[in-house]
Amino acid sequence: MNEATQATTTTITTTTAAGQQLETVVTTTTTSSEDTTTETTEATEPTTTEKASVLATAMDAGKFTVIPEFGGQGISYWTELQRLYAASETSKTRAFLDSAAQALLEETSSDEAKASVAFEAVIDVNQWLQSLEIGDAPAGLKLDRVFFSAPMLMLTQCANYLDFLETTGVSHESMVKNASTAVGHSQGIASAVVFSAAKTADEFHELAVSLLRYMFWQGLRTQETY
Repeated sequence: MNEATQATTTTITTTTAAGQQLETVVTTTTTSSEDTTTETTEATEPTTTEKASVLATAMDAGKFTVIPEFGGQGISYWTELQRLYAASETSKTRAFLDSAAQALLEETSSDEAKASVAFEAVIDVNQWLQSLEIGDAPAGLKLDRVFFSAPMLMLTQCANYLDFLETTGVSHESMVKNASTAVGHSQGIASAVVFSAAKTADEFHELAVSLLRYMFWQGLRTQETY
């Protein structure tokens, strides 16, 4: 019985959330005889290659001008924050979220905060994100009130920006170099200031956490007054 064998190799490239490319080599072997045709497929283990995204390359070359814009009070942020948290388990974005959550927990757990007539609850972002399904909010809390939204809207905006950097492979330095300005509406000014002041992504992380502490107190004092 005569047999004919033919092998075909295909490379499949996929992009991860962090902007890395995974290459999977798939080899398909087809064996044919007069009576039957047998096809066998084998896939190699994916290998990670560090390749800059098309956008990152274009940004580094100065081909784009960007204007980062951060919105203000009234933006629905909670579900967006939940999704960011769920998608960023091992990333720099998650590290930022953890640092920011700890800062808010410390500030809102203080005796001074709890003594305020405007105090509503300890802001335990990590506990809420870990225990609630996406779309569910902490029971009995109105997250659109300035007590919560002043720091947490900024938290969401800054986490979103860091996630953008990771996903696209664009550096913060490249963003700043190619930005003609940064725009913030109302409390979005805080995020715009962090973007403009930070020289690196790590410094963005540090400045954002520091300013988040301030934004909590601004929200609390605003609630006391109005």
